[in-house]
This record gives sequence, structure tokens and C-alpha cells, in this order.
Amino acid sequence: MLVKEYKPSEDKNYSSTTDEKGIICSVTEEFAKISGYTQEEMIGQNHNILRDPSMPKIIFSIMWKTIENKKTFVGFIKNRTKDGKFYWMAHKVHLFSKGKNGACKHLSYKTPMSTRAKHHMTKLYENLLEEERKGGIEASQKYLKEYLDYRGVSFNEYMETFVDAGGLLKVGFFMARKLLS
Repeated sequence: MLVKEYKPSEDKNYSSTTDEKGIICSVTEEFAKISGYTQEEMIGQNHNILRDPSMPKIIFSIMWKTIENKKTFVGFIKNRTKDGKFYWMAHKVHLFSKGKNGACKHLSYKTPMSTRAKHHMTKLYENLLEEERKGGIEASQKYLKEYLDYRGVSFNEYMETFVDAGGLLKVGFFMARKLLS
């Protein structure tokens, strides 16, 4: 069966909030529409109801560690719609608030991905998933570390190179920095 890609609109506001366990607290109407779920169906569910099976677990591990350390996660996520289509989005996830009881709320702001980012992430994620199948998340993590070390960048630096038009310049800078160090 051929799975079709859904392409999010460039001019919509896609965002969601979750608690520290990934349970959806709120979603924008636009995000609910692209997912194929209603807002009511999504609220109270774990955000992983949208997880496409071709997403490597290491990406989510990095995301949770990043936001637990009160830093903003920048990454690219492939989600699955309720009717089985998939869509890619660039995500910026950060700690939105922390309640008196210690409960956290995370905000994820999502935008459509560039063709360049989709091309690179598709290849990288396929390799990470293959490593994960062979040796678990540890093997996937090792592959990603070697991949990033070869390029002389951190995960966030690498992801940021695909966020804006200056990405190719950033890649050149990181490679030059690696050669000179």
C-alpha cells in the first residue's frame, strides 16, 4: 500500500501543548485539522498517537532530554494522520510553564519543512531506524554521534542549519571550524 504525504499549509499556525508525560493539553484548530483528529479527540491523548512508525526513537529521546534541561529542542518530525497519511514538520519545543505542583507544560510550535530539510532528514532517519532495528536505541545513538562528529556539529546546530535560508552557510562554517580545530 502506498502511503500518501499530506503537505501542511505555509500560512497556518500549528502548535500544541503537552504535559511532562507527553499528554496533549491543547492543540490549535489548524494542527487538529492536518492530523485528521478533532481537538477533543487529541486532548488527553499521548502525543505519540501521531508518531509515524518511520521515526527513530533517538530523536524523541533527544527532544525530551533537551526540554528537561530547559532548552529549546529544534528538530524535524514525521507524523501520521488519523487516516494513515504522513506529514513532516519542523518543531521547536520548549518549556512553556511549570505549575506550583511541579507539573510542566511544553509548547511545540510547528512549521512546514523545506524540501532540502526533508531530503536530509529522510536519509538520516532511515539510517537511524536501521541501526535501531539492528541494535536498539544505543546503536542509533552511536550512529548519530558519529554522523554529527564527522560534521563537527551538535544535534541542535545540525538541525538549525535546515531551519532558515542560511543553512548552507552554517554547514560550511561548521565544516571549516572542524578542519581548523
